Amino acid sequence: MDKKISEIFLNSLFEYDGYACHCEKDIENVAPGQPPKTTLKLYSDINKPLHFSYAPRAGLNLTGPAGGIIEKNILGKLLAIPDNNIDKHIEFFETYGFLLPIKNDEYESVDAHALMEIVNRIKATIHLMNSIAGQKNYTNILIMTTYLLFSLPIKLELAESSYTTCNHKFTSLLYTYNLFPDLSRNQEVFNNGTYSVQDTMLGKSNPIDIGFYNAIRSGQGTELEGSKCEQYKHLVAMYVGLPREDENVRQIIDFFFHYQTEVGIFNETDYRRISYYGHPKRENFTDEMKKSLLNIARIVISEEINHNIAGIHPIYDVNEFAPSWQVSNLLQALYFSIFYMKPGIEIYKECKNPNCKRDKFFLVEATRTNKEYCCVQCSRAAASQRFRNRQLDR
Repeated sequence: MDKKISEIFLNSLFEYDGYACHCEKDIENVAPGQPPKTTLKLYSDINKPLHFSYAPRAGLNLTGPAGGIIEKNILGKLLAIPDNNIDKHIEFFETYGFLLPIKNDEYESVDAHALMEIVNRIKATIHLMNSIAGQKNYTNILIMTTYLLFSLPIKLELAESSYTTCNHKFTSLLYTYNLFPDLSRNQEVFNNGTYSVQDTMLGKSNPIDIGFYNAIRSGQGTELEGSKCEQYKHLVAMYVGLPREDENVRQIIDFFFHYQTEVGIFNETDYRRISYYGHPKRENFTDEMKKSLLNIARIVISEEINHNIAGIHPIYDVNEFAPSWQVSNLLQALYFSIFYMKPGIEIYKECKNPNCKRDKFFLVEATRTNKEYCCVQCSRAAASQRFRNRQLDR
């Protein structure tokens, strides 16, 4: 019976009602030599109601009062917003409403950088799912997984609600855990100069050199470039000191310990890129690491989506005699449309037409590797451009 009810709910479409919003941009020069701080001032326009609905294959759509589709693929339009372009973010919010409920009779202030980071996390979740589906893109999987796990949570405080991005348990530990157990009395250390850690990635115990461990513990550093980095120090402490941690967290700890110890220690992690201390030894990125990375990427995707749809509740519509979902804001609706995507079956692809004005990111079956354009018009436009380029090259 439970399975049957679950199937009914999962196959149901969902709807969300919101409002368009107005947005002003305040730029404050905080200090000489420092980049200006941008704050958005927003309010909802109750005279411009919006209705969204989810449809299979089309995704989240803006629909009219009678149910007709006005605009398809709202999630794809969010993915198409250029990175760090606050003006394009504003255009999206003024057209489709703000991510969270805001007041309609006075401005609410939102830090522009924090807002773009929230959008980046949505993008990273989608790009991570895309990189896992079909032919694996391990570079993108590593970057997106690391970004979602190594970024501190972002919090928005609004008049009637607050929102915090997913705070993975690993993330909390990474920035706080620095308890190094004293291993001097351990018999293995006394006999061999090593301490063995039960390793989920290797599937066996892994002996850690006690000299290396003590150097990291004392902050002296080692020949490993970047080993004085605080996050790496915390990672070593977690690797040795948390043998009975939750299995998912333990997999993440073990992967990043091996990757940073054997490939390279992260200097900075950001959306779209990772920089290292020194030159990373990419040849040490083994198949064993790649398999582990896929596992933790799936864990991260699950935690990101579950965190952002936690406030959605099933309800029963007595007028329609059908189950539906109570979706409270646009952010939930966007993540719920990700929830409905079929991993390994559907992915978002970027239209190869550089001048695409339609669906820059469009939903397509993962097996359709030859589908490079969102529509026939873009395919023809790109072909015409290639022809003109060949004519100019003659």
